[in-house]
Amino acid sequence: MRKIIAFRLSAMGDVSLTVPAIKGVIEANPDLEITLVTRKFFAPFFYGIPRLRLLFPELKGKHKGFFGLFRLFADLKKEGPYEAAIDLHGVIRTRIITFLFKISGTPGFSIDKGRKEKKFLIKSKYIRMLKHTTERYLDTFLSAGFKGQIGKAPFLNIKEESKLNATQFLQKKGIVSSKLKIGLAPFATLQPKIWGIQNFRELVTLINEEHDVEFFLFGGGPDEIGLLNDFQQYSPNIHLVAGELALSEELALIRMLDLMISMDSSNMHLAALSGIPTVSIWGGTHPAFGFFAIGQPLDYHIQTPASSLKCRPCSVYGNKPCIFQSPKCMEMVKPQDVFKTLLKFNLLKVKEKKAATHL
Repeated sequence: MRKIIAFRLSAMGDVSLTVPAIKGVIEANPDLEITLVTRKFFAPFFYGIPRLRLLFPELKGKHKGFFGLFRLFADLKKEGPYEAAIDLHGVIRTRIITFLFKISGTPGFSIDKGRKEKKFLIKSKYIRMLKHTTERYLDTFLSAGFKGQIGKAPFLNIKEESKLNATQFLQKKGIVSSKLKIGLAPFATLQPKIWGIQNFRELVTLINEEHDVEFFLFGGGPDEIGLLNDFQQYSPNIHLVAGELALSEELALIRMLDLMISMDSSNMHLAALSGIPTVSIWGGTHPAFGFFAIGQPLDYHIQTPASSLKCRPCSVYGNKPCIFQSPKCMEMVKPQDVFKTLLKFNLLKVKEKKAATHL
């Protein structure tokens, strides 16, 4: 069995996007085993992938800091030998480890993030679709001489136990399969990428007027959960998921949804990777940079046209402060715009076959 090692430590959405590439390479190379170095929290993304081994570094323990990298390299080296080291992260930490593998005789290959292309897009505002991040991951494996291609969603495998727990979660809330189930993910890691809870409330009101829906709130840390808990009180058909289920169970619940509405965030990627129709709302960032929801129509990515706001896009990741007091690109996207998109593409209709399959 041939063995290679790959690295992608963070962030959540980026790690999840390695799954289609890794699955594609493993399926195309039946004699290959991949060891992926990542964080333990992300393990549910990779459940059930054959010939994939996960290693979790102690980044807050013995592998912390500069000298910790050498200890990490030594520990990883013992798990080999590997015929290639694949850096899917492209940060200082993974570059150092890849270099150490190189000088010890293991060829190293690093991701091309397309920084020049993205920088040109920001400066010129000449919008053209760049490679999706998942394609860049695959290209890194291809550059090392391995075959592979990106398949079709769903990409994430779900544990039977997680499916059962997600189903019980719905049953406890008295939710029946005939109702439309919509996920809402109002938050993102960075403030310029957030549309705002008030906009989501208005969107919920518009949907509730004519459709029998159950909404599910997805989010992250304690601050977000507190705000989502307040949002839950807005309508009796809104249910808090964040903080209630483990990640593997959230993935199972996402597979049961009819639709996800999110920001440019990890929940957008998780829904798209699950093969769920995913409508996303974009501000200073742009799908053209290669972080769009994989497999989803471009029309599902709602945004203020760059021609209507000359400063947009202003950032690849959304980490640059807006030149206005608040992001004008987000203010220009109205709840009515999102609602009209949902109607235009018939996304507010229950698909009977899908509902019967999920529950």
